[in-house]
Amino acid sequence: MEPEEYRQRGKEMVDYICQYLSNVRERRVTPDVQPGYMRAQLPDSAPMDPDSWDNIFGDIEKIIMPGVVHWQSPHMHAYFPALTSWPSLLGDMLADAINCLGFTWASSPACTELEMNVMDWLAKMLGLPDKFLHHHPDSVGGGVLQSTVSESTLVALLAARKNKILEMKVSEPDTDESSLNSRLIAYASDQAHSSVEKAGLISLVKIKFLPVDENFSLRGETLKKAIAEDRRKGLVPVFVCATLGTTGVCAFDNLSELGPVCDAEGLWLHIDAAYAGTAFVCPEFRLFLDGIEYADSFTFNPSKWMMVHFDCTGFWVKDKYKLHQTFSVNPVYLRHANSGAAIDFMHWQIPLSRRFRSLKLWFVLRSFGVKKLQAHVRHGTETAKFFESLVKSDPLFEIPAKRHLGLVVFRLKGPNWLTEKLLKELSSSGRLFLIPATIHDKFIIRFTVTSQFTTREDILQDWSIIQHTAAQIISQNYGLHPINSGDGTGIPTTVVQPSSDAISNVPQLYLDGGKYKTPSRKTVVQPKKSSVSPSTRVISQQVKGQGHPLDNCFPEDVQDVTKHKLTSFLFSYLSVQGKKKTARSLSCTSVPMTGNLEQCNPKAAAADKECRANARVLSRLPEDMMMFKKGAFKKLIKFYSVPSFPECSIQCGLQLPCCPLQAIV
Repeated sequence: MEPEEYRQRGKEMVDYICQYLSNVRERRVTPDVQPGYMRAQLPDSAPMDPDSWDNIFGDIEKIIMPGVVHWQSPHMHAYFPALTSWPSLLGDMLADAINCLGFTWASSPACTELEMNVMDWLAKMLGLPDKFLHHHPDSVGGGVLQSTVSESTLVALLAARKNKILEMKVSEPDTDESSLNSRLIAYASDQAHSSVEKAGLISLVKIKFLPVDENFSLRGETLKKAIAEDRRKGLVPVFVCATLGTTGVCAFDNLSELGPVCDAEGLWLHIDAAYAGTAFVCPEFRLFLDGIEYADSFTFNPSKWMMVHFDCTGFWVKDKYKLHQTFSVNPVYLRHANSGAAIDFMHWQIPLSRRFRSLKLWFVLRSFGVKKLQAHVRHGTETAKFFESLVKSDPLFEIPAKRHLGLVVFRLKGPNWLTEKLLKELSSSGRLFLIPATIHDKFIIRFTVTSQFTTREDILQDWSIIQHTAAQIISQNYGLHPINSGDGTGIPTTVVQPSSDAISNVPQLYLDGGKYKTPSRKTVVQPKKSSVSPSTRVISQQVKGQGHPLDNCFPEDVQDVTKHKLTSFLFSYLSVQGKKKTARSLSCTSVPMTGNLEQCNPKAAAADKECRANARVLSRLPEDMMMFKKGAFKKLIKFYSVPSFPECSIQCGLQLPCCPLQAIV
């Protein structure tokens, strides 16, 4: 390809990229392909002769796009954001053309010096202490761009390990370093990212994951007790990774308590704020940084929420010389006239070579400015609040953990397999992308507002899909007969009567003047659960002392009658026999659902033509009920990676129908 053709083809590619990103919301979010789908579309070997660019360009839509997950889609709600932007793309276009390898100052002075300056900009934007600045008279620290937070955490742990071993060598000069290393132990919360565990595997440092409080936050007293216990065992505590914005529920460890403990005990405090770090450009979110002055290192991803595309990770240390003593190798061919006087970032990282990442970050910071980046974060947070309000308005769903920033976690009330099945159905549709987590033995779904282009209309569309899918699952598994609406979607209208002795005195709902009414009976009202969202198919009415049919139906204290292997590894189920036991809710709120039902709001109703369901709901369940074995999947699942969605056959321990749940065999 010659320069003139590159100019032409480059313009064509820019046009294609603009068209792709401008219309990405119209594409299926996740691909409908199977592993190995591309093999049959490619030749076995590279071509011997040049192929035409027209053929190459044509294969983008033919071969590549059918297997792409569209991370920039407004309907992409899995993981955390991985955003890009026009200035970021232009920055890497230039960086790729320059293609310098900035391992030393001499190898490309602009690469090193721009990075130093934008890292100081970024630290000031987030409200980080002066000790993390390159250009401050009292600082011996600074910032550097790494590839990922995972790499930054590993770098911090290796530096902490090296520093502690050097301290131990003072009192034990004859002890081998590998022996000293075997006594080291590090700490993180049990909500920490899997990269912390991986860093421990690579560094051969033991990692202890500590329990969190009711807000999923690691507290100072918990850390202090763990340190004291390990010192009694002869271990040497060395490192703490505190998480600001955990992967599962976006929880925040308590820095103001952890910091003083680390300071008093001589532990390196590393802060992982991979997702939430971007939010600290807004002063109102900096309360989570209380205690940052105790940190030895801090890392976050501009490549997540700041619209600087991957890879771009900010990593700051308060003492750069602790990185030097860990990673410094200085062969003669890497020395230069300004060695020692200038920053050589090869001493701050594991690889030698490094990309000109700071160009795209510089372009983004200048193009948007601090105010527009703040507006971007606030937009994502407000949009998540809107989705949260929709979930709260639907009595079939619950939010088992507090929303922080742009992440909402939710689940269907009732047994975990309901939520697992909901997620599986949503994932197979390809219309939106969600992933699971588990908290307190509950299977939950994470919903993250990712794209900067997400609108309320996008959220309403996604919520409608979630509600429709949930209604179908409830109707299929709880004996509801559907009727067809105008667009062919099934709407459950009645509950199947399982048997004459299974249920008595069932309250019924009927329409009176367009509003749902119930017979005059005493009800217990649950606060903030009186409104009904537009697509809800099953309306709940409860009598005092009775639980929601999907909520308070799985008691905890039951006899272990039998163990039963299922095709899903998530659950093992037991049958419950004998005398009646008081059912205890698996949800955060065990208050029965309200019987005072209101109409959905008109705007949402206009978006969904199916809000026409009449329903009669069971007031109680029979004595024999299914239950997942307590703690069965707690030991098997930790939110380190996304589990598969296995088929799950549900049946009671004695292989009998669990009427009226209509167990699937």
